[in-house]
Amino acid sequence: MVNPYTENRKELNVNLGLPIAGFPLRVMRSFGSIGSFFFQYTIEKPVFFAWKILPVQLRSKISFFSWSCWLAFHRNTLGKSTALHPSLSHEYAALTTVMWGARLFPMTLSRMRFGLNQIECNFPPHKGLARRKIHEEGGRVKGIYVKSQPGDPDKSERKVLFWLFGGAFLSGDVEGNVGLAESVALRAGCDVFLADYRICPEHTIFDASEDVWACYSWLVQKSGLVSSGSQVSVLGISSGGGLACRLCQQVVSSGDRSLQPASSILLCPWVHYDWENLFPSLTENVMHDLVVTQSVYEYVVPLAETMAGGAENRLKVSPLGDPMEGVCPTFICASTHEVTYDEDKALHEKMKAAGVDVEFYTKEYLCHVFCLIPHLPESKECMERAARFMRVKWGSQEE
Repeated sequence: MVNPYTENRKELNVNLGLPIAGFPLRVMRSFGSIGSFFFQYTIEKPVFFAWKILPVQLRSKISFFSWSCWLAFHRNTLGKSTALHPSLSHEYAALTTVMWGARLFPMTLSRMRFGLNQIECNFPPHKGLARRKIHEEGGRVKGIYVKSQPGDPDKSERKVLFWLFGGAFLSGDVEGNVGLAESVALRAGCDVFLADYRICPEHTIFDASEDVWACYSWLVQKSGLVSSGSQVSVLGISSGGGLACRLCQQVVSSGDRSLQPASSILLCPWVHYDWENLFPSLTENVMHDLVVTQSVYEYVVPLAETMAGGAENRLKVSPLGDPMEGVCPTFICASTHEVTYDEDKALHEKMKAAGVDVEFYTKEYLCHVFCLIPHLPESKECMERAARFMRVKWGSQEE
């Protein structure tokens, strides 16, 4: 039987346009493993430490200056020759050249956690916004609350974005997401609460979901910041999108209509964790995805059973397997060539069949969570559409 992903890949400019698929790539990855071993046990920790002790604003300036120099050089030399498809921007081509090599080196937990924390270099915290750490209910409710809505609205008028970071349940944190969350909240005209939750492998996906429910319930019912869930929009990135989807299902199951959020924004959500029946896009698109590469796949998938809390939970852990009836209006974003596309498409179809007000925004040839990469013109339209969806569902903008 013909594999459509293999056939479609023939039309793509994979591996930077170089003839290195198959055996040559395996050889390169073998050498990458050797180099990675020496880096990991010699200078990796000092390098990571030295970078992280720099002020975030300085790290951001270094990152953006380096990127602007690289982009100018790439545009005038390689052009779009390394891009997956000629329709992509010069920015995406330059990003591809930089990020493609990550697949040559094994992924580790420390590297995942370092990398996800460094989102703040692309989105440093905004100046002039009031932030406070949340630590309530004996530590069950933790996070960061940012006042970014214009004016000083009372609890009946305040709008809040409930933010769930991503990281394959293994990495990610609220600190690294603050600037990114603020940028989205400022577009949508609302405050933002970045909810903290336990991550794997120290804990399970069910623990993460329990923390998310505790944070959301506190925000709506106990914080005094809003009067009802209708003033809240839930946003989740990748695995955080899975938690956001699960949260919206839990709200329906609770039977408490005052908890129902105005909308949910699922950015390239990971919603299917059955490690024995993965969707084809997850197994095939790692060949060219810039974020979830072969190395990330090889590290994360074997941990799926641990993250689920055991084999007995294989069919219970995925939000895609549960009913969607009654879920709040939902905006889903995905690239047709990223790893989560098939399950995001299935999620959209299931929501639509259940009568959910759902919008599925897609772009071609881009990587996982492309919408959060600030250098890309391809990401700007997506994030504006997501912010507009929130404003419309809050009633602060006409459709």
